[in-house]
Amino acid sequence: MIGYLRCRDCGTEMNAADLVAKLCPACLKKRTARLSALQGQYEQAVRDGNADRAATAAEQVRSYQQAEGVRLRDVADAYRVR
Repeated sequence: MIGYLRCRDCGTEMNAADLVAKLCPACLKKRTARLSALQGQYEQAVRDGNADRAATAAEQVRSYQQAEGVRLRDVADAYRVR
């Protein structure tokens, strides 16, 4: 028997196997885009040699991951063709 759950953001009912962090693919894509942008800010700060900005950006990445329940590894899942 297949279980169905609602996306924690938009409420769309979906097969539980298709949810990541209780997010449907569309909502996951939005979250991972934000996470990817934060990671990009961190990487740019490192390239610029700005340790303070890099530390701040790293904390933002950690906080976002914890708050949203998504990880950088989820970025690939969000953009995978289903």
